[in-house]
Amino acid sequence: MGKISVDGFLREYSVAAKQNGSAMETFIKKHIVTDYVDFLTKSVHCEYIVDATSYIKDGDKKIVKINSINRFMLFTMRLIDLYTDIEINSENIVGDYDKLNKAGALNVIISAIPDSEYAEFSTILNMQLDDFRDNQYSLTALLYNLKQSFSLSDEVLTEVLQSPEIQELVKNTVNKE
Repeated sequence: MGKISVDGFLREYSVAAKQNGSAMETFIKKHIVTDYVDFLTKSVHCEYIVDATSYIKDGDKKIVKINSINRFMLFTMRLIDLYTDIEINSENIVGDYDKLNKAGALNVIISAIPDSEYAEFSTILNMQLDDFRDNQYSLTALLYNLKQSFSLSDEVLTEVLQSPEIQELVKNTVNKE
């Protein structure tokens, strides 16, 4: 089955929206091409979303900078890309989002995706974001990065971890959670 452009979809959508009865439901169901995406595919797409919305480039360096707004938009457009026959233009993804949203089609399409699939995709995205945050900002990550930066030996790191100051910091951090 071939893909349909966002503009082509919206032309058909406006006709279906003017009809009475179940024309819209039939129209939308026609464009839902799958009711299940495998776990690994969801995971890969979620990893892409987290990566694309968690860094900015500064020359050769990647700097952590979270962009939740883009994450939401990419999540929504990934759902449409994976579950429908609508071709999302990767060069103009925000434009496609705006066109679909302005026409009122975005919510109609998303609501036609099975709730269990939406929930699982959302859960996987949130889990990968949690992992990203833990891997970047946890005390363990901080210590590992310091160790790597200063080429500390395991013995030196163990000595630092057992110091009263660090033990107090860990105790205070755990008690806050």
